[in-house]
Amino acid sequence: MKVSFFKCILMFLFISVLITGTSNGQNKTRANISGFLSIDSTWDSVIFLSHIPTFDDMYVMSNEMIIAKTAMDSLGYFQFFIDFLPEEDNLYRLHIIKKEDTPATLIIGGKDENHFFLIANRFSHIQLSNKSSNPPFRNVTFTNSKENTAFQKISQMVFIADSIASESSASKRLLIESQLHRDLVLIADTSNIFLVSLFAIYKSKFESNYSSNMDFYKSYIKRWSNPDNNYLNTFKNQLPIKNETNTIVIVGMLAFILAAMGFFLGKHGLKKSRNFEKLSIQERKIYEFLQQGASNQEISNHFNIGLSTVKSHVSNIYSKLNIKSRKDIVNMK
Repeated sequence: MKVSFFKCILMFLFISVLITGTSNGQNKTRANISGFLSIDSTWDSVIFLSHIPTFDDMYVMSNEMIIAKTAMDSLGYFQFFIDFLPEEDNLYRLHIIKKEDTPATLIIGGKDENHFFLIANRFSHIQLSNKSSNPPFRNVTFTNSKENTAFQKISQMVFIADSIASESSASKRLLIESQLHRDLVLIADTSNIFLVSLFAIYKSKFESNYSSNMDFYKSYIKRWSNPDNNYLNTFKNQLPIKNETNTIVIVGMLAFILAAMGFFLGKHGLKKSRNFEKLSIQERKIYEFLQQGASNQEISNHFNIGLSTVKSHVSNIYSKLNIKSRKDIVNMK
């Protein structure tokens, strides 16, 4: 009886250890995004995961885009289980918010920038950490994700180049921008990770360089041909339509456009036009609202961004356009 009793105890312990080990193993193999973030006390301890359906939506924010959230512990550790994601790589955004802000608050630029982007799918195991808490996502490193390391490298390249160019003369700025364009096109041409490659294309300002390198873009589309990929389809739809059978018509249209641009520049001044080209996409959108007399609060509500971010954008617009007030913007129609 005693032998049987001890056998039962041993069997029970063995089964318990087996079940526990299996459960832990499942958690280790389950797809996840995890890591550590060093943040100060002004930030909330909740971190949000959003799906970004196209590269044009990187700086769009709404509650509908948020697909998951989780709390960071007292040490800054967090974990998302992501086995509900699609099998194919998609673009996602992690962001945190200030304690007084709403979940759908996106801060663009400055020391309070609160987000960064990554590539993931339902099989991903992504571990990350930040090297600086100000801003919290400026220097993020990955321990086991070559695609996200490459993705972040592109962001760092552009950030460094923009920082140097902003304090340089016009001639030096052109050299920096030309070199950055060449580096990004090289990454796009050589990377075997589609979203990394396409991100490099977007950062290279392909819209203004397409006509001078059409063969590259045609070859690029063939290389990544996938009729079901929303990222590629959105990119293709932004490329100028080139119909070789209508060359004469296109040349005529270009001549008309150039003549119109010449008239515009002659009337409004070449300097202002060049200055306007310095504005980012987001700054141009805010510029249009400023021309309509919108207040900072109205701009903040429309774009769902913080007031501090709006003020930062307005300041950048003033600096780049070499103006001092909103009245000057209204007079620049």
